[in-house]
Amino acid sequence: MVTFVTAFLDLREDRSKDKSPDTCFRHFTNLVASGISLVVFLSKSYWSRRIESPSIRYILCELDELQTYKEVTATALPVRRTEQYDTRSFLTFLNGKVELVKRAMDADPFHSSHFAWIDFSLFHVIRDTKAAVDYLRMLGRSRLATPCMVVPGCWSKGEGADSLAAAVNWRFCGGFFLGDRASLEDFHARYRKEFPAFLAESGTLTWEVNVWHALELRGWACEWYTADHNDSILRVPPHLFQVVASLTTIPSRLGSSCRKTVDSLIAQVEHVYLSVPTAYKRFPGSVELPSYLMEAPYKDKVTVVRGEDFGPATKYKGALYQIPADAWVFVCDDDQEYTPTLISQMKSRIHQIGVYQNRYELIRSSTSGGLIHGYVGNLTHATLLQGLPTFPLPECASHVDDQWMSIYYFVNGVSINPTGIEEYKDLFQTLENNHECIGADSLFALGTRADRVRELEATFCVRFRAGGGLAVAAPLQSEATV
Repeated sequence: MVTFVTAFLDLREDRSKDKSPDTCFRHFTNLVASGISLVVFLSKSYWSRRIESPSIRYILCELDELQTYKEVTATALPVRRTEQYDTRSFLTFLNGKVELVKRAMDADPFHSSHFAWIDFSLFHVIRDTKAAVDYLRMLGRSRLATPCMVVPGCWSKGEGADSLAAAVNWRFCGGFFLGDRASLEDFHARYRKEFPAFLAESGTLTWEVNVWHALELRGWACEWYTADHNDSILRVPPHLFQVVASLTTIPSRLGSSCRKTVDSLIAQVEHVYLSVPTAYKRFPGSVELPSYLMEAPYKDKVTVVRGEDFGPATKYKGALYQIPADAWVFVCDDDQEYTPTLISQMKSRIHQIGVYQNRYELIRSSTSGGLIHGYVGNLTHATLLQGLPTFPLPECASHVDDQWMSIYYFVNGVSINPTGIEEYKDLFQTLENNHECIGADSLFALGTRADRVRELEATFCVRFRAGGGLAVAAPLQSEATV
């Protein structure tokens, strides 16, 4: 989970030629609308303009309370600046961003692992407001890698380094950065040490992005990603999103087939959750776990979840209470070997909370009902699965879990998005006649899928439509579709 930090402080000067407070607060409403966990430092003069929300904590703060303010001695201002905009107070405030993030971490009202600075009126550079709001909401609820220190920027390292005291340097964009607690603590410690030294050496109070570039040249390490002062500023490197895998298996596959599947995933995901029922409806007798699961690397990277048999739907329901609530979950079958770069490719398509389905377009053109197909793998946010324990699972669904999940997502208004990965060769390391491998004791071999799909439609009063969509069927009158 990410806590975002921002501030709107009274600079006690005429800012009439800059954005007005009304304009800034209008942009701020988009941060509020995203529902992100937000710490807002606000001056007393703006306190009455607070927009109350359970996801926001306001902290009274004035510019002259900052340690940064106290460290700014009688220094000159940059030669090449916009005089009515780049004032002493404004440049002081900019250099206070890292300090304000540190204060938010110390308060930690939302108990977060990661924190991000975001400018109060950042949305004045955003072109697609809805997409940015959706992305922020997703980012704030996602489990992220540790360590992590990412900062967007426009210029290459060292570019313009000879004029850091004279002109603005866009090595970094300035309006957004994100990191885990330890990385941000290090950033702050370096700032407290180097900021006064930079002022003393240059004799100039300059922009925060210039100081960050100076820190980088002096050894501060961050992950820089290409961006500009537009929507790209928020698009963090997708490898930061932490993915776990969830799958189930049956006795005839637990040894060889399932192991190959786990082997293909174990280096791609943070953890694997393998649900193995204590007793199977289709297969009599007890089930012993193979010894390899107790050995490295499986013993540290694989959690075996013992519990009830929900049929193939166990890959969705079996490990629900074990999977971190902020993780992205790769749901897959146990008889495929997935390609080594599959998860990273899928993560690159994440742009909002939703489901990301492989072979989406091909499923639409030749579906047996719905858009969810587990054997090729799909990526879903863990929060979207939280309603499954109370969602009806009729007997017929135990043979057509893909269609059952399509109905679940339809009923809950969850968007299903294409990953752009369509070909089997891009999904599986091993093919049979240029198609997926069919494991032992496959439900497909029973030849009952069509009948089960019809039963499922009748049970939920829906009908599967051509193109993978769903519609409410009689007795309801609505024609709501996905």
